[in-house]
Amino acid sequence: SPTETGGLDVFYPDYSLAWSEGFCINTRPVPSGYPTFDTMLACCKRAYGGQVSGICLSMLPIPPTMSPTDTGPLDIYYPDYNIAWSEGYCINTRPMPSGRP
Repeated sequence: SPTETGGLDVFYPDYSLAWSEGFCINTRPVPSGYPTFDTMLACCKRAYGGQVSGICLSMLPIPPTMSPTDTGPLDIYYPDYNIAWSEGYCINTRPMPSGRP
């Protein structure tokens, strides 16, 4: 019977590594009893969720950034503390000051 080549259409955790260093792969064959996932992201989230090292997520083709840089206005409003209270109003500009409602 012919042997298939190339990567699989599913991903599974590489349990040959320590959990803190682990990531998901799609090489043949899937070891018996291993969970499989439709995407590498789904595998990382389920098998390595909470991994402090971030190795699994860093192996994604387009890994997420640890410090997202959103642009445009915020989805929430907060008081503008740079003006007098009697003239105050709310704004939604970035960055939102910390420690203020």
